[in-house]
Amino acid sequence: MSDISPEKRQEELEMTSQQKDSGINNQMLTDQQDEQLQEQQPLNIQDGQNEPSMVTIPEEEEEKFYPYYHGERSWFISKLAFVHLTEYSLFLKKNVLDKGHKIAEKHLPKLSPWEDLKESIKVCQKQVKQKKKITCGDLVNIIFFGQLKWISLGCFFSYFMEAIVRNCVSIAMSKVITSASQRDKDSAYGFATLLVFLNLLCLFTRHHGYNLAMVFSSKARMTLINLVYIKLTELSAYSIKEANIGKILNLISGDINYLEFVLIMIFQSSVCFISIIFGSYILWDRFNGPIGIISLAIIFTAYPIQIILQSFNSKTLISSKQYQDQRLKLTNELIEGIRLIKMYAWEQAFNKMISIMRQKEYICLLKISFRSVIDRLFSLISQIWSSFIFFVILYYGNFRETMSVAEMISTIQLLTFFKISCVFMVSYGIQSVIHIKVSFTRIATILNIENSEMTNLDQIHLISDNTNNQSQNYTGPRIQLQNFTSYWTSKVIETTKPVLKNLTLNIQAGEAWAFIGKVGCGKSTLLSAFLYEIPAYKGSFKIDGQEANKGALTIAYVEQEPFIFPDTIRRNILFGRPYDKILYQKVLHASQLEADLSLMKFQDHTEIGERGTTLSGGQKARLSLARALYQQADLYLFDDPLSAVDASVAKNIFHMAIKEFIFDYQIQKNPSKKKPIVILVTHQVQYAVECDKIAILNDGELIAQGSYNDIKSSLYMINDELAQQLNNTKESKKQDFIRPQFQKRTKLKHSVSNNLIGKEADQQSLISLSTYFRYYKFWNVIIIICVLLLEVGSEILNNFYQRIISLFEEYQKENDLDTAFYLLGMLTLGLLLTNFFKYGLNTYSVQTSTQKIHQQMLKSLTLAPVSYFDVNPSGRIINRFSNDLSLCDNQTNSVSLDVLEIIGNFIFALITLAILQPYFLFLIVFLITIDVYQFSYAKKIISQLKEVELMQRSPLFDFLKKTLGGVIQVRVYEQQAWFREQFLEISNKCNLNALTYYYSSRSFGFNLDLIGFIAQTVGIFIFVKLNYDDVATLSQGLLLLTVYNDALQWGLRQLITFETQMNSYNRMFQIIDIQPEAPHITQEDSKYPDFPKDGRVKFENVFMRYRQNCELVLKGLSFDIQSGEKIGCVGRTGAGKSSILQAIFRMSEIEQDQKSQLQISDLEIRKLGLHKLRSNIGIIPQSPFLFTGTIRRNLDPFDEFTDEQLWKALEQTDLISHVKAFQNGLLTDMSDVNSVFSVGQKQLICLARIVLYQKKIIVLDEATANVDMKTDDFIQETLKKKFTNCTLITIAHRLNTIADYDKVMVVSEGKVIEFDTPYNLLANSINSTSIDKTTEFSRLVKNTGDQNAQAIFDIAKQKQIKR
Repeated sequence: MSDISPEKRQEELEMTSQQKDSGINNQMLTDQQDEQLQEQQPLNIQDGQNEPSMVTIPEEEEEKFYPYYHGERSWFISKLAFVHLTEYSLFLKKNVLDKGHKIAEKHLPKLSPWEDLKESIKVCQKQVKQKKKITCGDLVNIIFFGQLKWISLGCFFSYFMEAIVRNCVSIAMSKVITSASQRDKDSAYGFATLLVFLNLLCLFTRHHGYNLAMVFSSKARMTLINLVYIKLTELSAYSIKEANIGKILNLISGDINYLEFVLIMIFQSSVCFISIIFGSYILWDRFNGPIGIISLAIIFTAYPIQIILQSFNSKTLISSKQYQDQRLKLTNELIEGIRLIKMYAWEQAFNKMISIMRQKEYICLLKISFRSVIDRLFSLISQIWSSFIFFVILYYGNFRETMSVAEMISTIQLLTFFKISCVFMVSYGIQSVIHIKVSFTRIATILNIENSEMTNLDQIHLISDNTNNQSQNYTGPRIQLQNFTSYWTSKVIETTKPVLKNLTLNIQAGEAWAFIGKVGCGKSTLLSAFLYEIPAYKGSFKIDGQEANKGALTIAYVEQEPFIFPDTIRRNILFGRPYDKILYQKVLHASQLEADLSLMKFQDHTEIGERGTTLSGGQKARLSLARALYQQADLYLFDDPLSAVDASVAKNIFHMAIKEFIFDYQIQKNPSKKKPIVILVTHQVQYAVECDKIAILNDGELIAQGSYNDIKSSLYMINDELAQQLNNTKESKKQDFIRPQFQKRTKLKHSVSNNLIGKEADQQSLISLSTYFRYYKFWNVIIIICVLLLEVGSEILNNFYQRIISLFEEYQKENDLDTAFYLLGMLTLGLLLTNFFKYGLNTYSVQTSTQKIHQQMLKSLTLAPVSYFDVNPSGRIINRFSNDLSLCDNQTNSVSLDVLEIIGNFIFALITLAILQPYFLFLIVFLITIDVYQFSYAKKIISQLKEVELMQRSPLFDFLKKTLGGVIQVRVYEQQAWFREQFLEISNKCNLNALTYYYSSRSFGFNLDLIGFIAQTVGIFIFVKLNYDDVATLSQGLLLLTVYNDALQWGLRQLITFETQMNSYNRMFQIIDIQPEAPHITQEDSKYPDFPKDGRVKFENVFMRYRQNCELVLKGLSFDIQSGEKIGCVGRTGAGKSSILQAIFRMSEIEQDQKSQLQISDLEIRKLGLHKLRSNIGIIPQSPFLFTGTIRRNLDPFDEFTDEQLWKALEQTDLISHVKAFQNGLLTDMSDVNSVFSVGQKQLICLARIVLYQKKIIVLDEATANVDMKTDDFIQETLKKKFTNCTLITIAHRLNTIADYDKVMVVSEGKVIEFDTPYNLLANSINSTSIDKTTEFSRLVKNTGDQNAQAIFDIAKQKQIKR
């Protein structure tokens, strides 16, 4: 491996990276020739370079630092002794650690063909598909005896061999002591040689068994995760919501990750029967009859205790998982909705809800841990109490007149082996079986979910004569609905209320249909039907004359709440499709994204955060629209994308995206295909009248359909005033539409994509002593001292017990065996008591400290600024509360006890050996020197590899969350296979990370044992040579030499495991250390108990940026809003309108050094605590936020209001009849909120919150964009009636909404460019009869169309006259 040069590789890597950058960036069109090419060339010409798929691992593919897979260049003998693994560890030490670098993913080897998960997952998935219903037993068969059977059989065989050899060791040791006592020197040396050989054989079989177990565990875990993921990609959004997202997240992060440990231990437990059979034979032979087996029977009395304790644990574990599911679901909601939760000042409500669930989970974990340590108490010192009882029975039962030290010592050695292989491993085995049963049952539940594909309930009565030939020659309507009635449940009974009722529609190819209607009338549900996302329907739904089947039409869908990936804009648009430069440019132009991209430093390579946090609402909607247009679909479903953008952009989108792109370009590009269909759900009725057909829905029924003239009389049901305005909208002379020109785009030279989402590795800090100190600060100092003293006491008692056994022949000579047995009894009792108190104190401290850490994390998270959530994916944050916390909850206690006891046992064993044989001191120095050297570098390698492995789980978790969030998009664009490939790629990386960590851990353990074996071998011959005449010293020395090294490598690896667990604690500490936003409560708050006294809002030279090192979004903003004024805020998308609200709520703090002032009620708001400020401002957001729980909890999370007050608020917001229709009324569960409320009704819930809390300042952030005109009018009227003296600030795209406001503020590029009454911005004088003033506001108004512009003018004039 010396021929590998990292420096040379690094140079090549940099050159390759630069070539990649320039290759990607030079794809951008730059000049007029390119623009002309777009106009002239056919659209199906593709660029030579395909864009990489969107959701890839963030890092670009690099040349491997270590370009081989494990064992690629190694001989069999080398692999047998793990030399190839040791070589890799030394390579890392020389080329990474010694150069001061930290091990990262790029330093890992290649994935070998047999480590690749592809085939394993493929075979297992095939087996799952063959079963109608998967049971826990089926999963056991598939995982243990399916594709991975050779690994599991190899593992079983290795442990089988170890069990046999271990029993032979007991015989050999007994023979050595017997030969020495009989003065047979040659036999003693012969049996000592045999003992050494058996120890060596034992060493190899144990390590190869463990190595195979770890490989099996990793592959099985990743296979299970992929089986669950594949199932999720097959499910509809409705089915996934039914399955409980919190449960799915917990299953992947908690259950399956814990299986990693469980699947390793299960194999060691499986061979205990071999040990029992051989051990029984040895003891029968040794004690001349069945009396010898009594010692086994005694040690196995631990089994009933274990079974009872673990059966209790099994029930408690199920409860714990349920609480964990609910806690994670709430935590996920907190993270997903953090921006609005902060605006509502509801952090404490969420903190309380999550804390209650965590407290219940903590109590369950405490019970499980205490039962487990009681089990450990009887298991770990079972060789002591069982041997004591056995020797008492032998002597006092007159089965032995004299006690042989050789028999006693070898029996203790055998019982020590039984303690590990039978009692302890059976204890782990029982726990493992329980965990496997619980987890496999939960996985089976997911795999058995019946996908609620849209089912025709009348289908059993229908016999279709259609054939495929008919559909090819079919010329009738492409989509036909006949008496179509749909339900939001798959279990339809007579009392089930349908969502859509008896719809009959005929939609022809090439038609644009507009669906309009009031909030909650079923528009979005109808789109769900076209998407096949409705569980059940009655009637007929046909495509091309045949009963509708998924996939019959290619569909593109733009949802109301756009699904955005944390990736670049380009990859969000491509969504897995190959990059076609010309088509892509056309899509950008049609979706009006060019101007936005030109303002971004990295253009379409700009990285956008999770949930599109760096984009405005309008930009998100247009990005989703661009994705839809790029698909070139047969059917376009648009769920009101025009409401999220301003009037000018909406007009351009309607004409350029729908009229021109879909119905001109797409048809030209695909002349052989049938013309596409557009279905537009909209509240912008002015665009509906320009569609070929209009359909009006009311309470799920179709009350009118046809051309504008056919249905205009029914428009009065939507909005009387608008119907009157639009009676003349279908003018004979249509206004000419001026199409914007292609914008010039500049090339990106030497660009590096801006990383909004920081790499997790960049945020990691190395584990140091300070991490340990910080963790142990959560403990009580007195408890730490007590635990250490109890451990010392335990080891002293244990060594005294062995010493008295070795001196038994002396007691016999003095005829004083009663004293010996009395001492043994007292020592046994003392051991039980010291260990009981040690375990109790340790367990309580571990669980309590983890609980305190969780509470501090939660508190810190709720106090974190929103910028933290912009740059950290929610999957990464959730990982801290699930995977990291789960590891610490479940493993810290046992790992810390292992470290304490094994290291303590080793040190005391060495001290005792040195006392027994001073020459052994030389060996001790040799042993400790080599072990310390190995440990010094192996610790860093193993802990850093574990850190890399844990970090790689975050992308896996993120990707799963992304898929769950965008499941409809994934299904609509038929990207399931592509998503699965991406998930498999991430899974293989996880598998490689895990195996590399395991291999390094295994080579370290093997090398430690090998050094220990050498010391043990020399030690055996030293004792046989020098203590040949002293049977007591020889026997105790041999016993210590045989058992001291067995656990050492396990103890040191557990010490490294403890350090890697400190990584989990460290990551949780990083959450605790988040720099909080400004204080939520300050001393100043008490000085202003009635804040705000009025609703005056004053901005003075306000500068603001979202994060440090970001560009300014507000650039010297100044305005003064008087108390009680109604202000409309307008401007182009991205102008800074929403940023004003961010400043008012102090979501981002304004600049300190620009003399910026932001006052509310004449008080500088930075003096106030955030809770005081935010809780006194009301908001109706653009995307309504409802969380898990009842309707009551959503309205009043702090329980401040009575039911009567809540019902009154619902009545005032026109929701009372809808809520009363539910059986549980206010207590109706909203887990699946979309089946309870439409988007518009969610907005009314937000309005009800405002009505309840009666704030003096209310802001609406495009709140009525997703509701119909009538509901918009209702919300506006409610606000005007109920809050006459309140200041109202409305960010609006519907200019009709703000025409009668007191003032309009026009914002552009972070500055106010106009601020006056609507009329003053439209007219030069009071006598004007139409718009005659040139302002930015008048331009925006004119863009809504002549008729609507005049209507806005008339409303503004009427308001002006009233003044």
